[in-house]
Amino acid sequence: MSRRGTRVRVHPAGARPGDDPAAVPPAVRPRPGRPAAAPLRVGVCALALGLAAGVAGVLGLAGPTTSAAAAEPEALASITLTSISPSLPERDGTITLKGRVTNTSKDPIVRPQACFWRDQSPITAADGLESALDSDSNQPLGSRLCTALGTYDDLYEPDRPDLAPGASAAFTVSASVADLALAPTDGVYLVGVHVLQNGVPIAVGRTRVFVPVLSAEPARTTRTATLVVLDSRPSWLGPGLLSDDHLAREVAPGGRLRALLDAAGREDASYAVDPALVDELETVRDGYQVRTADGGTAPGPGQADAARWLSELSDLRAEHDGYRLLFGSPDVAALAHNRQTSVLDAAAAAGRRVAATADLPLLVLPPGGAADTTTLRAAAALSPRAVLISDFATRGAGPLLETSSGTRVLAYTAGSLGGGPGPDPRDDAVHIQQRSLAASWVETQTAPDGSGTAGASSGDGSGGSGAEDGVAHLRLVRTKAQATSTGRSDPPWTEATPLSDLLERTPQPWGGTLRYASSSSDDELGAGQLAAVDRLEQAERTWTDLLVHPDEAAEAADAAVARAASGSWRGEQSASSAYVAPQLASLDTRLTEQVRISSSRKVSTVAQQGVEFPITIRNDLAPEAGGGTDDPAAIRVRLDFVSDNAQRLTIKPLTSQTVGVLAPDSGFTGNAEVTARANGTVPVLAQLYTESGRKVGRPVPIEVRVTQNGTTGWAIAVVAGIVLIGSTTWRIRQVGRERARQAEAAATPADGPGAGALGSVPSTELGAEHDDAAVGS
Repeated sequence: MSRRGTRVRVHPAGARPGDDPAAVPPAVRPRPGRPAAAPLRVGVCALALGLAAGVAGVLGLAGPTTSAAAAEPEALASITLTSISPSLPERDGTITLKGRVTNTSKDPIVRPQACFWRDQSPITAADGLESALDSDSNQPLGSRLCTALGTYDDLYEPDRPDLAPGASAAFTVSASVADLALAPTDGVYLVGVHVLQNGVPIAVGRTRVFVPVLSAEPARTTRTATLVVLDSRPSWLGPGLLSDDHLAREVAPGGRLRALLDAAGREDASYAVDPALVDELETVRDGYQVRTADGGTAPGPGQADAARWLSELSDLRAEHDGYRLLFGSPDVAALAHNRQTSVLDAAAAAGRRVAATADLPLLVLPPGGAADTTTLRAAAALSPRAVLISDFATRGAGPLLETSSGTRVLAYTAGSLGGGPGPDPRDDAVHIQQRSLAASWVETQTAPDGSGTAGASSGDGSGGSGAEDGVAHLRLVRTKAQATSTGRSDPPWTEATPLSDLLERTPQPWGGTLRYASSSSDDELGAGQLAAVDRLEQAERTWTDLLVHPDEAAEAADAAVARAASGSWRGEQSASSAYVAPQLASLDTRLTEQVRISSSRKVSTVAQQGVEFPITIRNDLAPEAGGGTDDPAAIRVRLDFVSDNAQRLTIKPLTSQTVGVLAPDSGFTGNAEVTARANGTVPVLAQLYTESGRKVGRPVPIEVRVTQNGTTGWAIAVVAGIVLIGSTTWRIRQVGRERARQAEAAATPADGPGAGALGSVPSTELGAEHDDAAVGS
């Protein structure tokens, strides 16, 4: 629709003479009960205005006097609206705006004054709302009411005429609807406040807000389901220990979670709660410590408020629709795109273990309601009751859709509880309330005839489900400002309905065409954050695999990994690192320092099989339940040896059966069996593993020196023994033969004088000391 038809301009003649912003405003006139400004100051201001007007006239730039400003200067002040009354004024009523002005400049603002402002053109269609939301704060120019009492508020005292930098001042301005001289057309109008300085009719601060002004209520009505999301950034570090105390502040009176729970308790409202939030608040309720900046701990003060909040949540279940989110509200899109969907499985498993929410139906809510096909597929794999995404992602289709694979999708209206129009601050409760009223009126007013309660168009030609479902849109409430605006923004043309009514109806078939903006991809958890999540997951799985009794540790691992991947860490690299780092450090200490190998770093052996050396495995973990093999800190490991040269040397592993169960603060000493095939030094790395093959403990390098000296000595000894035995036997035989010859010679008769001699050696020279048997023996 063209924007030309969305505004109806009123002729300037409809403005009252006193509204002329070019006239000298009351900042330079004595207000009743106050002294007049100093003549010198008034003269200077008049001279400045006169010179400005003269220059503009010479240049041909002077505009109509009914405009509120010729151009928007840099804002010197911000305006926060705290209330608008009534939110839906009648034609014969009065509109009152209250708020605070804050000097955001570096210089004092002289004689600041708040004036009522309005634009007299009605907005009657959705594109008109969008145009206003996208416009600069001085477009449209509109006009001010700044003369009648109540239409302006001087934000200074005669003895204190300046608003110092950083200082604030409260204001209240009112105007009757009749004095606004609005068009007679029912529609949404822009009203607001301008802040002037020292009577100069150029605003130094602005705020604008939507106000439906109607002569009659719409003939149609719409039904709206409101889902209040109860979640918070994770802070759980361990049993009874939190990383900070933001939960205590959020559940205290006036806190964000306190306001959200109150909003969830309103009639026909529904809620979705993160089980991780309940788990952490139970920790707070039962007494807890908070990690301090220096690494110590301090007792937390939030027990009573946490107990009250949990009690009221329990009471809420009896009368309201309740749903649970994924534990920790992980960044579904980032994990799906990075192929870390095991974290989503862990989050789903952790959520089922929180007793207070375990029986609630599961809703999967990707951060920001943004999803593409990969994200939707990962969410659907968790078998939720529905996947919640924004109608921006579904290209306007909704509110209840079903894909061809049977996945139900709830499309909530992305802008239903947004703020605006600008300038900032635009997301306060007043802006959110008034935008919701304006959008719902436009939606109802522009619905096709006969549609009853209009649903969103499917965007693919398949039609909408609104007429059957009786629901125009689903809105999500996530912030304190949204929560405080929700209870007072339901107009008479809408009817609240619980989410269960929507889910019980027939969904609209949907082709699954999704829109995923590049900005949504940029918003995902960063590569460094996802890498930290992966390191934590691997460390947690190793720890679980190490333990003999892993059930409790496995549950804690699922929860820790889901929290580390929370979508609340988006754009918070430093905060997420500070949250994950101590958990990783604790695991590293347990896995690398407290499970260890003790052995000599140098071992000498001989080149033969079966040589052994002692080696010790230690479990230095502290007992958690009295020690022994039934203690939660009991572990089971195996020890492997990796040789640099397996052809020369190998060492037989020590299996987990050989090592057995290691109770905390105990050890096992076994013998490592070496098989060596050659001499020399071979480096070997000793490494502990869990039974499934995950490394634990620090690897220990061992130098195994193989020497053949012992083998050579034994060989020499054997050969020497053989030689000795052989030579002795030969000599004994030789002596025996010699003696036989001597006996034979003695028995033969003598033939001459030399008879009786055995040889050339005289018999007198024979004797024991000369016996050949003793010679050479």
